[in-house]
Amino acid sequence: MADQHIHYLDQLIPSYAEIVHYDSSEGIPRLEGFDAWILRTVTKVNPKTVPSLPEELKFIGSASAGTDHIDREYLSDNGIQFDHSPGCNANAVAEYVLTSMLTWCSSTRRELSNHKVGIIGMGHTGGALAKKLDAIGVSYASYDPPKALREESFRSCHLDTLKDCDILSFHLPYIDQGRYPTHHFMPDILSLTPKHKLIINAARGGIIKEDYLLRHNELISLPNKKISFVLDVWETEPVPDKVLVNLAFIATPHIAGYSKQAKIQASKGVLRGLLSFFDTEWTDSKWQHEQMDSTKTKLGEASHRGFNKKTNTLSLSVLHGLHNYDNEMRKLINLPGQGADSGPFNTSIARGFQALRNTIELRNEFAHTTFPKGLPDDLRPVFAPD
Repeated sequence: MADQHIHYLDQLIPSYAEIVHYDSSEGIPRLEGFDAWILRTVTKVNPKTVPSLPEELKFIGSASAGTDHIDREYLSDNGIQFDHSPGCNANAVAEYVLTSMLTWCSSTRRELSNHKVGIIGMGHTGGALAKKLDAIGVSYASYDPPKALREESFRSCHLDTLKDCDILSFHLPYIDQGRYPTHHFMPDILSLTPKHKLIINAARGGIIKEDYLLRHNELISLPNKKISFVLDVWETEPVPDKVLVNLAFIATPHIAGYSKQAKIQASKGVLRGLLSFFDTEWTDSKWQHEQMDSTKTKLGEASHRGFNKKTNTLSLSVLHGLHNYDNEMRKLINLPGQGADSGPFNTSIARGFQALRNTIELRNEFAHTTFPKGLPDDLRPVFAPD
């Protein structure tokens, strides 16, 4: 059983496996008779959402990097193996964050190299962002105390260091208990300071307390104001706060990791786990190599897509697709309705939010796009393969 919106799964799964698709917008599917279930982050699995699990179901996999939608202890208690695709979208999210930073700098006539970035969380995605900042000569501070405990070679910066960073980018999992909770990390652990100019959250909703952003008297989103913020994830997802969306410098519908390459890696990762569990050999097919080669965007296509007719310039934001994600999000949240507290309005927004995530065109990562003429040459390393 597999979510119908998991990209490339049909092409990647071995021909001897029988696959049945379901629509996640219609809720939990009937799982009787299935050996495995492959799902996405939109489906939460816990004793409340799935109160009974069939005995024949032995494997649940998520085609995602995150796992906070899964009660792993519940699965273990029921004898079900779980696997996912850690790091599958790390590069895609890092590109989204870097593009957001450069777009903000362009709008405010700043140079990114003159600003210090605080990377909060140095897992796959935070690490990918650090590599990109290194490549273009931008200084940053890395904050991740749990990683410092696990890895002797890693040194986490002090929390006070983050207070002096111009830009903060969050790359934390959502954790609401334990020694290092991330729920409402801002402001419970880190508050805004006058030094902060740009806040980016492309990790998980709930890491930043949105009411805090709305109440903070120095928080504003326009270029000539003090603090801007970029949000791809939302506390009340799939019904984001309308005021917050309209205040944001960039607002998007949880698509920071939505690239062709990330989706391929997500499907491949979870399938490896599934086939390994059932003691079945994994082999890369001819299709996979052809598919990866065909994702290369030619120079003419990239230049055409990246050209901003209004400013007569080549825009990294347009090339990336960031401007389109933002436009679609604002159109959705500003649909005529009966008010933010209206049930019908909320239902319409929720469906629209999920529809955007399911239907928005997947982009190519920069390494699969020929470097277009017109962009500053110092951005060339962003387009280089890892």
